[in-house]
Amino acid sequence: MRPMSCCNYCGRDVGERRWPPAKTTLSSWISNWVSETTEIVLGTICGYITWQFMVQNESARGQECGNNNGQDAAGCRDFDISRLFTPSPALMLVSCLVFGCCVSSFVHRRQDKDPLQFLVYLVLLGSVVIAGYQSEASANMILLGYLPWTMCLAMATSITGHSLYRQWRQEVDTRLGEMEKGEVLL
Repeated sequence: MRPMSCCNYCGRDVGERRWPPAKTTLSSWISNWVSETTEIVLGTICGYITWQFMVQNESARGQECGNNNGQDAAGCRDFDISRLFTPSPALMLVSCLVFGCCVSSFVHRRQDKDPLQFLVYLVLLGSVVIAGYQSEASANMILLGYLPWTMCLAMATSITGHSLYRQWRQEVDTRLGEMEKGEVLL
């Protein structure tokens, strides 16, 4: 007969302690840190590329330069520093694909470690979509300009929040262990 579980979600036995987590080796911790940092850095770079592409397309769409007869409106603009980096559509496509791989890898790897991850993503993404519509940004700008930055923020928040929770939980467990030892000694 199977022991009683505290809930169907985690499948943990009633008497089983969840914290502190199982000891990990230094090399596995470094490996996890490197992969999480790499995913966030690559995601940020890809977010920057998509942001630049969308900002340049939105400004080119909104700018009128006389009668250009279908020509690119960006050609009549004065020099500005943001034009030094002009991502091509191919770079935008590659950036979106790499960004999607980084986010899906991060979410898949951390889904068992962080059960509140979905809620963090939902709140941050929903807030940005609402703020984007309130500022009357186009749907393209919200989807390809704002959401990649928000996903990077959500990944960093997930790691930071989980680490802070783990530290707090270890302190609480340490205090409880000391109180239990004190009760046994009495």
